[in-house]
Amino acid sequence: MVTGHAHLGFHHQSLSFFKRMVKANVAPNGYSFSGALTACSGLKVLKLGQEIHAQVIKTSALGRCDSVVYNGLIGFYTKCHSLTYAKRLFGLMPDKGIFTWNEMMSGYLCNGEAESVLKSLGLMVSEGIRPDEYSYAICIDACSTLALMWQGVQIHSCLVKSAFDQDLVVRNSLLDMYAKCGCIASAKLVFYSMPLRDPVLWTAMISALGKCGFVREAIALFEEIGKSGIVRDEISYLAVLSACSHGGLVKEGWHYFQSMVEEGKIICPKEEHYGCMVDLLGRSGRLDEALEFIKGMPVAPSAAIWSSFLNSCRMHGNVELGRFAASQLLEVDPENHSNWVILSSIHAWERNWTETWRVRQSMKGESMKKEPGCSWVEVKDGVHVFLTADRRHPELYEILHSLYTFEKDPVII
Repeated sequence: MVTGHAHLGFHHQSLSFFKRMVKANVAPNGYSFSGALTACSGLKVLKLGQEIHAQVIKTSALGRCDSVVYNGLIGFYTKCHSLTYAKRLFGLMPDKGIFTWNEMMSGYLCNGEAESVLKSLGLMVSEGIRPDEYSYAICIDACSTLALMWQGVQIHSCLVKSAFDQDLVVRNSLLDMYAKCGCIASAKLVFYSMPLRDPVLWTAMISALGKCGFVREAIALFEEIGKSGIVRDEISYLAVLSACSHGGLVKEGWHYFQSMVEEGKIICPKEEHYGCMVDLLGRSGRLDEALEFIKGMPVAPSAAIWSSFLNSCRMHGNVELGRFAASQLLEVDPENHSNWVILSSIHAWERNWTETWRVRQSMKGESMKKEPGCSWVEVKDGVHVFLTADRRHPELYEILHSLYTFEKDPVII
């Protein structure tokens, strides 16, 4: 009952059964611990999970817990964004199998430490553990996050040697990696060389084509899904709407948005679909139409939708609508510091320096700071990280000298 409810998403009921079991003096085993930890992960309740961890330690002293429970603990801590605890537990485990390494690498990826994923792969191989298809899929996702094309190609070659390249999960990761690195030809090769394609792979290819500017091809592929007998779900519609938004195809976007109820199956538009339409209309300069669309939505506009509309106002220089969008955005998400920065920028567009100064002073009073911009640049065999106004790079002088030389005497390539 504990594990069944947890895996079906009924986390509160799962924990209720676990508590009743403990009160009845029934000693939990590995299965009940794993189920309870899964429920804690789903609810993001760190304190209760730590209490279960304490029970695991007591039980392990009697020699009754296995590595599955500790893998569950690592997964629980990473899903609760307590990576420090996960690292500590991982380091204390004497015998780390492939599942433990995969759990830790997945945790690194979910917590924004993609570089640690690739380091873990090297450490795992050095300890004589052979990666499986899930290990490679996680590492490919890490390469996608960092846009490391060369490392991704190396992992792809390892996949071919290990005969894991035909796995659908791996193929989806490879396709996404090549698309994010801008190599759409390799993404197409991965897609068309797959004899069996699931809806996820189709959707990934449509999304990749749209993001890389091949909008017409993305639409053609979306039409091909219907002809192949695969039901087009809400995710595939989201991919084609996103492609229309990137290509500025307003007519096509409206067509697909209005035809989401078809093929004998009702597909209700969600917040993401409305967001794509707002972005499509806004990018095309139809700001008034976009605002009317927002007002007519059956759900309350989220911060993401108002942010998309605000960016469109900035793009087309509409200060009046931009000010209105910023005010709505601050009502929906007042804790986001970047929203206040955008509001001060809008007042600066109008050369309203009094309001600009007032907003900036309010930010100082609330100790608000804008997160600095960050860029990764791959040069030969290394990746360099640059932060806005950062002066700590060891080759800063040479970089600034090169930029100064280029500005004085630019070279046309």
